[in-house]
Amino acid sequence: MSKLQKNLLKSKLSTSSRPDQDLREEADEGVWEEGDLANANSPTPPHDIPPAEFAVPERRPRKQHYKVTPWKAYWRASDSPELSAPPCAFKVYYTTPTPSPSKNPTWFIFHHGAGSSGLTFSVLAARIHESLPEVGVLAYDARGHGATKTADPDEKDASLDTLARDFVNIVAHAIRLAPLPADSKKPVEVVFIGHSLGGAVVTEAVRRFSEFWSPDNLPKPIISGLVVLDVVEGSALEGLGSMRSYLASRPQYFRSLEDGIRWHVKSHTVRNTASASVSVPGIIQQDANGRYQWITDLLLTEPFWKSWFVDLSSKFLEARSGKMLVLAGTDRLDKKLTIGQMQGKYQLEVLPEVGHFIQEDAPEKLAALLEQFWQRNRRGAALEIKSLNAHSLVWGTSGNSTPAVMPRPNQ
Repeated sequence: MSKLQKNLLKSKLSTSSRPDQDLREEADEGVWEEGDLANANSPTPPHDIPPAEFAVPERRPRKQHYKVTPWKAYWRASDSPELSAPPCAFKVYYTTPTPSPSKNPTWFIFHHGAGSSGLTFSVLAARIHESLPEVGVLAYDARGHGATKTADPDEKDASLDTLARDFVNIVAHAIRLAPLPADSKKPVEVVFIGHSLGGAVVTEAVRRFSEFWSPDNLPKPIISGLVVLDVVEGSALEGLGSMRSYLASRPQYFRSLEDGIRWHVKSHTVRNTASASVSVPGIIQQDANGRYQWITDLLLTEPFWKSWFVDLSSKFLEARSGKMLVLAGTDRLDKKLTIGQMQGKYQLEVLPEVGHFIQEDAPEKLAALLEQFWQRNRRGAALEIKSLNAHSLVWGTSGNSTPAVMPRPNQ
């Protein structure tokens, strides 16, 4: 049992809900400051798709500090490669894989949701690499987000086609960061992980990978898995109707980075202070007046909102790789996904007591799920299980009727 799996087991045994009385007492302590929260009496939805409901967070210390944590605390390096068309210099955060003589080189590559940044995966990525040093982890700021810069500042292309093409180009960049020896016969494996809008992007990238793959000097990697975090076509499309009112309800600026972190934690947008301390500085920036405003104007992306999610369920179910959907609540499943789950077409996991930002609220639990998913779906896993079966060990399916090893078609 790995370190992450042990931590996951411990957390399941110790999880407890936070009494309402504690919430009332904290509200009376004077931690709210004028201008910090548009509506202190109601939970605030996430950056891109408002969830159907918010669970009560786990108990936290009454007094908290909202200091900024630098990205270097979780990532080994960062760069800004110029890729794609229209031209764009992407801000990339990564930790390269440690070479393993027995396993194929592998990358977990992440795509964030609308209005977020690659730093939303910081704590999660560090946990994964700590447990699986042979796996590289990489996240980046999508165009129009974070520290990524487009050649034309007025360029506002946020189409699914462009975002998916960008993602495939980032995959090629990841492979270049840890080049294989010239005589290596091991193919690089990749696992695509996307949150909310990012889930739609990575699903489209799997579907059109051969079309978008352009490097002639790099062999195509093997896509070992596709993981979508807390987005479902039906609820996403329904949520778009309230996006304008949600965006209008958010604070328009903060006095400092610390105020921004505090607002995200106190509004339960992010329920993990450690995660918010590194992710929030990636989504707000100081203006000429010294205040901190949102980097991404999501209203400018409104023409693309619907096209991001239309047919997402069908695309996900048809993806030619192992698949996992991780949700904060089962009520978000639509009809297609419900039928697909009953047929064992993908692995479904539901994490209790988390909000929309699963990767920030429960990084250790999610890291353990991703590790288990990769171990089942990586290249050679089927041969290892077959060998174990020959020694009379019984390998069944997961509790959600998902096959232990997904079939691997030719990429």
